[in-house]
Formats: sequence, C-alpha cells, structure tokens
Amino acid sequence: MKTSSRRKFLFNSLALTSFPFLSSGIQGCTFQKNKLELALQIYSFAPLLFQNKLDILMFPQMIKENYGINAAEYWSIAFMGKEKDKSFIKELQTRSKEYDIDNLIILVDNIDLKTMENGPSLASSEKAERDQSLSFHKYWIDTASEIGCHSIRVNLRSDESDDNKVLDNSSESISKLIEHSKGQGVSIVVENHGGITGDADWLVRLMKNINSDFVGTLPDFGSYNFCVERGDLDFEGLTSKCKNQYDKYIGVKKLMPFAKGVSAKSHQFNKSGEETSTDFSKMMDIISSSSYEGFITIEYEGAMMKMFGGKGDYLEPHEGVKVTKKLINKYI
Repeated sequence: MKTSSRRKFLFNSLALTSFPFLSSGIQGCTFQKNKLELALQIYSFAPLLFQNKLDILMFPQMIKENYGINAAEYWSIAFMGKEKDKSFIKELQTRSKEYDIDNLIILVDNIDLKTMENGPSLASSEKAERDQSLSFHKYWIDTASEIGCHSIRVNLRSDESDDNKVLDNSSESISKLIEHSKGQGVSIVVENHGGITGDADWLVRLMKNINSDFVGTLPDFGSYNFCVERGDLDFEGLTSKCKNQYDKYIGVKKLMPFAKGVSAKSHQFNKSGEETSTDFSKMMDIISSSSYEGFITIEYEGAMMKMFGGKGDYLEPHEGVKVTKKLINKYI
C-alpha cells in the first residue's frame, strides 16, 4: 500500500473513533497491521550528518538498499535548514515514492545549532514563548504533511515547579497544534524525553487531559529518556548521570496504550549482540502484549554518545544499526 493511501486510511479510521480511551482493539494504534514492522530513524546517523557525509535526500535509498527497511523516521536537525526549501522537500517526497518508503514521524527539536541553545517551549509558563513555539511547530506539521508523515514529535521543557501548571500549559499548546494538524491528518506525539516527560504517569495524564485521536506517545527504550531529573534537552546531556530514574519497563508499558510509534533506542552491545542497558526481550514482550500494531523504529544512539565524549565501546552508525536490527528481529 502506498504512503498516500495509508495516510488516507489512517485519517478515515481516526475520524470514526469518537472515544479514544475506551478499551478497544485499535486503541493507540497508528497503523492496523497483522505484525510489527521495522523503520529506521535518521538520528542513528547523526555524526555522519554533522560531518556532511550523509544528505537527508540519500536516506530513502539507503535504508531500502542497505537495510531492506521500508519505513523512515526523520529528525528536524537533519534537514539543516532546507526544510524551508520547497523544491528540496518535493525531492525528498519524490525519492521516498521512488523507493517505496513510508515516511512516519519527524522528531522536532527546537535547537539553535550555532549556539546550542533551546528555542521557545510549548510548555513554557510564558504565553508569548508558547505562541512562538506554536508558530515554529506549525511549520513542521506542514513539512511532515508534505513528505507523507503521520506525526511530529514535540518536546515539553519547563522551569515551572508545579507539574499541574506544566500539564495545563502543555495541553493548551498541543490542543492548538492539533487544530492546525488534524485537517492534514498529522498527529502530535510526545516522547518520554527526560525531565517531566520521563515520568510516565505524568505523560499518561497529559494524554488523557488532551483526549484527542491526534495526540499520542512515542515510547523510547533509552534509560536517559526516563530520567526525570535531567538538564536541558541538549546533546551534551546525553552523557550525564541521572538523579531520578523512572523504571523504563514500567514506563513503556504505561505508554503503549497511547503509542503512535515505538523508538527502539540502543547504545552498546555485548558479545552475544544483546543491548547492555536494555533487555530487548523484555521490551518486545511488553510491546507484543499491548494493543499496538505498527512500526518499531531503530534508533541507534551509540555513535552520538561517542561523539559527545561518552565512555564505552560504541559502534559506528551503520554497524550499530545492523546489530540493533538483528536484535529486534530476534524477539519479534
């Protein structure tokens, strides 16, 4: 089934679902499939992108010919500012169709690569900042729609100490984004990305508070993704220690009913090919036991950890992706 027809099927299915949080066989599902399929996140190759050794336009062909994978996830940073170039976006979509690649999600990070500072946040206590962030994300919604993605992932940073206020501000912002996105069949997903979103209970509250078919979670296996007390959502933070760790297995289980994707993050592997920080067998059992049907996305982060001074035996991007793919296939 081609990307356009899949997105039309998804949109029509969502339109028929009036009560998204009732117990149902389609609860939380992005695609109705009989099995789990693999996708690949371009973030896995972040060092190559930063070194100008990989162009995003090469991605559809690369994942099809090098890995035999038919679905792609993207990262806003990987566009390197070209997301405003309409001819570039059209070419990316053309190449995706040429290689029969389904484009799924864009991970949107509002980071200035020159200063490494975060931009305005959707969860800010300042309305003016939230409005700025809304404008920024609306553009990415349009980009996601143009290349056939079903969702964008947003971040929720806040210095507010009252979790309920962060919940209200985040709910308001995401609801406004949905007003913009739903007509294009694009959803807003929130990953457990450290900080308040690393608390799966808070994230579930957010899903229920917004209560829309066009919002969902993106469960990520990373331990640091479930670190409730962490610094800024920046690259240097990848190698720092966590003070308040939420149990990742409990967290993923709680987020799966609302999932519109799954991020199988990996870092290091032992001699048997098992990931050293995550029990993939246990994680796959959790996913298989949920109502979720759709894509599990390979997100190898080891190369980025190495790039930012992480101590460990990290593989290069291509090798890390191959080992992660083999590990997932072992358990699904």
